[in-house]
Amino acid sequence: MRAFDLVAFDLYGTLLDVAGLANGMRPITGEQSPALLGRWRQAQLERSWRLNREDAYEPWDLVTLRALEEIAPELPAESRERLADLWLTVPAFADARETLQALKSAGVRRAVLSNGTRPMIARALETAGLDVETILSADDVRAYKTDPRAYALLDTEADPARTLFVSSNGWDADGARRTGRTVVWIDRGGAPPTAPPSYRVASLTEITPIVMDAGTAI
Repeated sequence: MRAFDLVAFDLYGTLLDVAGLANGMRPITGEQSPALLGRWRQAQLERSWRLNREDAYEPWDLVTLRALEEIAPELPAESRERLADLWLTVPAFADARETLQALKSAGVRRAVLSNGTRPMIARALETAGLDVETILSADDVRAYKTDPRAYALLDTEADPARTLFVSSNGWDADGARRTGRTVVWIDRGGAPPTAPPSYRVASLTEITPIVMDAGTAI
């Protein structure tokens, strides 16, 4: 018997490999691309958290562009726009497609819960060759993760007790846990959550066994 009816995935860093953007950036920013991407990603997140604190909001594509303006004002505006468009082409992790297909075959509904706008999420999933039944965007509530309103979107799709949330971002796992969610943290080498997640895995392929028999919580 399934332990969960819905598995909701974070998008950037969980299903999609943000580090893979560096290759696409190289024709514009050269060998500094990996370092620039790291600073850009951090500025992107910090901008969203700052907007949450200020009870303000910008669509994620604008957050992304303005974060790049903050860290690389020397780049021409056209180059910054080209770089921001790359977020529509983030490559999938090798374990993403297999896992989503396994869950579908098991009759489990799959969702993405992301800070991205619906068009951004849909385009990124299509480009990466991934499919889910449901897209949930922070844009719908005009508040970014880790605001509880973002995670509450999950409750429109399934009973919270029957929903599993998966993220590789420690801060995201923490945010979901604070709202009482069952959370899987996938260790992709980033900063871990400050509080223990419900489950810790090294690959998305470990998700389906958890869903089907509840696995072993940590």
